[in-house]
Formats: sequence, structure tokens, C-alpha cells
Amino acid sequence: MKGKTHLVLGLAAGVTIALNREIDNFYMIILGTSIGSLMPDIDHPKSRINQKLLKYKNKSYKILFYTIIGMALLYIYSQTNDNVFLLAGVISILIGVSKHRGFTHSILGMFLFMKLGSNLVEKFGYYDIYLGFFIGYISHLFSDFFTKSGMEIFYPFSENFSFPVGMKTGGALENAIIFILGSYSFYGILKYFGLISY
Repeated sequence: MKGKTHLVLGLAAGVTIALNREIDNFYMIILGTSIGSLMPDIDHPKSRINQKLLKYKNKSYKILFYTIIGMALLYIYSQTNDNVFLLAGVISILIGVSKHRGFTHSILGMFLFMKLGSNLVEKFGYYDIYLGFFIGYISHLFSDFFTKSGMEIFYPFSENFSFPVGMKTGGALENAIIFILGSYSFYGILKYFGLISY
């Protein structure tokens, strides 16, 4: 699926969860779902996130960029013994060396991201961002499972898994999903702020 589709899916899920929360929690959950819904595609050099991070949008530069960051984080871990740096370093290196819909689209990737997130919550708080991130991340994997390309759920094993009837990326069904869930999210936000009452 396209990045904007994942973003709309994550936003719709976030709005659903956040509707009965306080205003600060609402913002934090929406922020978390927005980031989480885009995060699995960080393994693609031309993803929305990498458009901001990578100077050169190609596979070689992606490998170099994330491997260097990962090694630096592992060095910091060796000096501090802080597991946050260990997890972040391992994740960064795996992002660098894996192909699209590999590590970040797998059970292993989801587990490591969630473990890193829980460690960060323990250190800094912001549980609602973590909750939103988790929801957004799951929504991304769930939606990619229904595309024809599938994903490597059991990475590092390279076999792709997908729903038997796959959806074409950028097709009419995906555009319909964007419209329906985008409208739902817009309605939910207006209702949350009391701009509509029905």
C-alpha cells in the first residue's frame, strides 16, 4: 500500500481509540499512530520517513546510513550498558540490511520495536504515544498482508506471506479505503472537538 493509505489507516485507528480520552492523550495517541503507521516502510529508501532522513534515496545509501547509526548506538551501549541503545542499534542495523517488507514487516521487527518502545516508556513516560505507535504499526502490517506482494512475517526466513486474494497497490479499492477512512477520521475529529453533535 501507499504511504498515505497507511497514514489514513493509522489515523482512523488512532481516532477510534482516542475519542474518549482527555485532549492531551488524544494528541499523543494520534501522533503515535501517525508515526507507527509509517514506521514499517522505513526499510524502503524512498519511504515517507526516508524522504526526510536520507540524502540519497537508494539501497546502498540506506544500508550505509542505518548501519553507521546502528554501530554508533551499539558503541554507546558498550559504554552505558543501557538496553535502549542496544535495541535501537540492533533495529537500526537490521533496517539497513533488510529488504523492503522484510525485518520491519515481521513478527521479530514488531517485537523489537515494541520492546524498545516499552523501555522508552519506562524511562520517559508518554504511554499514549507508545499505545498509538503500536496501533499504527499493527495497522500497517495488517493492511500489507492484504496486498499481492505480501511480507516476510517470519523474517529472517525470506518466504512472503499474504492473504489469498491480494489487493493491488494504488488500485481502486485502495483509493476507496483512503476516502472512507479519511472521511471517518475527519468526522471523528470534528465530533471530538464538539464541532458537530451527530
